[in-house]
Amino acid sequence: MPGPFIDLHALNHSSDEALESLLKQADFSHFEAHRDLPPLRARLRRLQRRRGVTDLHRWVSERVLDTGARLVETPHSSGDQSSFALSPSGRHLAVASLRVDAWFGFFGGDVRIWELATGRVVASHGFDKGVASRRVSSCLQWSPSGQWLGVVFNDVVIGALRPFSAGPPSFKVDVTRRWGSPDPRYVKRPEDVKNLGHLPAWCWSPDETRLFVSTPGPDGGLGCIVPFREGASLNEDCTDVRWCPPPPVPPRDRPNPDTWVRWSRDGSRVHGYRFTPGGDWDEETFDYAGTGGASSTDVASGTSQFQLGGVKPPIAFSPDGARLVHDDQRLELIDGHTGEHLATLVERIPGKQPHVGISEVVWSSDGRRLAVLMDDYVHPTVCIFEDEAFLCRLKLSALAHPSDQTDTHRWAWSPDGTVAACLTTDGGVELWAIGRKPRRLRRLTAIKGLQGLLWGGDDTLVGIGPYALAFWSASNGELRTQASFDLEAGRLPPPASWCPWPEKPGQFLPTERGWAFTHVRSDGTVSCPPGLLEKLERRLMFAVDGQYAWPWSWALGTRHTRLEDSARGHAVKPPTPPPGELPTNHYQAQPVFTRGPDLCRDNLTPYIGQVMLVRLGYHGLVTDLATLLEVTGKGVRLRIQGRIGPGPEEVLPYSSIGWMGPAVQLEAPESLAGAPEDSR
Repeated sequence: MPGPFIDLHALNHSSDEALESLLKQADFSHFEAHRDLPPLRARLRRLQRRRGVTDLHRWVSERVLDTGARLVETPHSSGDQSSFALSPSGRHLAVASLRVDAWFGFFGGDVRIWELATGRVVASHGFDKGVASRRVSSCLQWSPSGQWLGVVFNDVVIGALRPFSAGPPSFKVDVTRRWGSPDPRYVKRPEDVKNLGHLPAWCWSPDETRLFVSTPGPDGGLGCIVPFREGASLNEDCTDVRWCPPPPVPPRDRPNPDTWVRWSRDGSRVHGYRFTPGGDWDEETFDYAGTGGASSTDVASGTSQFQLGGVKPPIAFSPDGARLVHDDQRLELIDGHTGEHLATLVERIPGKQPHVGISEVVWSSDGRRLAVLMDDYVHPTVCIFEDEAFLCRLKLSALAHPSDQTDTHRWAWSPDGTVAACLTTDGGVELWAIGRKPRRLRRLTAIKGLQGLLWGGDDTLVGIGPYALAFWSASNGELRTQASFDLEAGRLPPPASWCPWPEKPGQFLPTERGWAFTHVRSDGTVSCPPGLLEKLERRLMFAVDGQYAWPWSWALGTRHTRLEDSARGHAVKPPTPPPGELPTNHYQAQPVFTRGPDLCRDNLTPYIGQVMLVRLGYHGLVTDLATLLEVTGKGVRLRIQGRIGPGPEEVLPYSSIGWMGPAVQLEAPESLAGAPEDSR
């Protein structure tokens, strides 16, 4: 094994004056990204904070990027982030999202790989159709070694891809269609929908040679085991697919497949649970039973070791699968191997108020500690158990509301289980030292839009929301970086046909009356309108070895970068038709009144009779053009131009409006100005 390219201790402790000499004596032929890049990058960041980007940054960039790198952009805007998964090392985060907003014609989705140390994207994988889902947990799963990332895409297919390399999934398995099993949460009578398949629960085996897929089988079994081979594409007819035998009960009594599964660490069994908001479907009453279930399956035979009914949320297996807790009132502890009842944990909580329900349970990574979150919004409480014994109680000033995000919780344990983080109502985070006498260590910066927390490697805490990410240092509370992907209020994504690079849609940045489009190529070339580079460059990172971010700005001016000052993103004012004659995404609300005190009679009365752009929370989130008919103290009456929304006789309360304002036409890029509408 080659020696180090530099003395890393000397690198970290060198003065700025000595740094150049030290680096120019280094042997970059021995440079190894996984070992050398993080400390080198950290030292150059310190230099940048004091002196800006220097010639030394560029000189080092030449040599680091010679090892092989591709340019990746952290997006300015993207659609709803639906699924999340930390890598086994805790140093990378996989995030699945829609492409901006499918309602306006942007179809498909992306899976991006974030490096936690920098809070930047180092790899991206695109899908022409949907990827992952907020409705089902674990749509993204890293293999135990971290060499593969499993992804659910096209609604029913499980694929495996190399997370740090380009290219589509090189393994696919599709085994849910034949048996007609849509998600019962969204179909009143599942048997009425045939052969559509469903988003499956699934998991990796510890040795990465197999996957377990939870789905109805040909004889009424509750899942199958499929071999994992690079390049393979399997379906339910493949002889390699081994279906589990049906449970030894009459068909009408058979439970639905589990909606969450994990392979035990010793490889002997698969444990899981099932729960839908209504519970399991009852064939006799043609209704939902109101509870879910849990199970354990022997891998060798495929037979069920136990099937436990009456399981109520919150539900969580310990990391090793040996224990299960469930039930928002009693918090029952179950043996994960046999299904036997072990204890009722609420009986061990001193002074537990019977009317206060339990909303979340979170195990520490070693399974010794269990956090129990109780949503009493006057006095929210977290009770901690250690080895099933009550340890302590935390009384919080505020606790964030539960979300529908299935891959994260409002509570996150440190890797050793001695410290924990809790998300508060305002998007802030409290860090607590956990012991018999817990104490609050610090409060971190509040970030809007967060719904969950993950504790990653290198002492990094990640805040997660549908349109937001934040990365803190857990050791000192420093906010390393944050990213918001939501469009500003009053805006919609620009028309796709406005993008000047039709072969590959670029990103876009808002201007006063239009959009500026940018284009980034993996070879280091960047096209950006003049004056906007500062906004763009901090989101541009070379991915070295596919995994480690290196700032593009440090390499600007070297052979690894090329900057094209493109005026194609600039806007000029085209002919202006009457308001409302163009598609919705040709307008912005200007001024824009957002939910809260701004949306009121005094602000909106001057616009009665005008065409407005309105973001409605009516039958789902929809943005449409509407004529403002009347403004009252309680709400407004609108004549919606689209098909979704209230009738003109109905008063729409202000609480159902996200934002609204008079519709002002956007300015098209110069190449489209004055072009016929059908060319846009």
